Amino acid sequence: MVSPPEAPAATTAPTAKPGTVVIAGASGLVGGAAAQRFAELGWQVHGMSRRAPAEPVAGVEYHSVDLLDENACGKFARKVGPVTHLVYAAINETAGSLVESWYDRDHAGRNTRMLANLLDALLSSSPAMEHVTIVHGGKAYAIADPAPLDIPLRETLPRPEGDNFYFGQEDVLLDRAKGGHFSWTVLRAMIVVGGSRDSNLNGLLATCVLAALRRDAGKPLDLPAGATSGALIEMTDVDLLADGIAWASTTPEAANRIFNITNGDVFAWRNLWPVIADTIGVEAGDARSYSVRDEIAAESERWEALVRRHELPVPTDPFEYLGESAALADYALAADRSVVTSTIAIRQAGFSRFIDTASSVRSWINRWRDMGMLPPR
Repeated sequence: MVSPPEAPAATTAPTAKPGTVVIAGASGLVGGAAAQRFAELGWQVHGMSRRAPAEPVAGVEYHSVDLLDENACGKFARKVGPVTHLVYAAINETAGSLVESWYDRDHAGRNTRMLANLLDALLSSSPAMEHVTIVHGGKAYAIADPAPLDIPLRETLPRPEGDNFYFGQEDVLLDRAKGGHFSWTVLRAMIVVGGSRDSNLNGLLATCVLAALRRDAGKPLDLPAGATSGALIEMTDVDLLADGIAWASTTPEAANRIFNITNGDVFAWRNLWPVIADTIGVEAGDARSYSVRDEIAAESERWEALVRRHELPVPTDPFEYLGESAALADYALAADRSVVTSTIAIRQAGFSRFIDTASSVRSWINRWRDMGMLPPR
């Protein structure tokens, strides 16, 4: 499968003078990319996370803060002083039950409380806060539920029933923004691709680790049986998403709105699979039923040997490295129905960047290899 050339990116530079931004979840997939983007644009960037990043971004001041601790959030806010913007990309997942926890009341309450703690603390020390951007995903459309989906999924659809922290966070945001104290934007991204060693919720990376293990064993990368359906889905390149976050933070047309944001095309796993296999350097095999997580677990000793042999700067324990990424891969690869959003709203508002998904996947695999996150070809 030959990938078409990537379309040139539209200019997404902020329309206002750089300010001071707090990135919550700065050691994660989305937060890390956003921190780098704002630093490149000349902002003063404060990155927050529970753990220090393995690959800190130049120009970012990092802070270790537990967002569930109201006092810790207040102490952080007083330390950094007035800020103009908040980008919220933090999440507290339930280890060992990734998908099951998505509609769990405790999970929803925990993640809602985290945003409330931080936002209240920042507003107390930053009365001139200008904008808050929150990054959410497809769970806003209950894509894990068996009920029929109203395709294309639009931002104006009514909220689905059930406990979902996305809507708890939206309610907190709307409540604190009453009276026009600050503007806000919610971005809804689909399968996010990219990241660094700090990204421990990265389905494509887990799939690539499995592909590298299969290649080392001299075996093909079989297509998971659940990925044979031909269902159409979407990805969001994390660099494109970071540009969207920067755009939303300073663009009047993005104020007080919710936008879907994706690469701009669709794909089916059975067609993308040969691209992944070819870029890793392994043969694409036949379809069979298996779990990415179980396959990686069975080859943990082989992963340790690969890391040591190639002196990769990553953990020898694959699950210390990947976190819940393999569970996320299993969920994504089991897609048996099309999940396609409408991105008309964000394009009408002025954000016009797009990228071919196959090109994005190839690019990130090669970048991960260059960064020592995957064995050399």
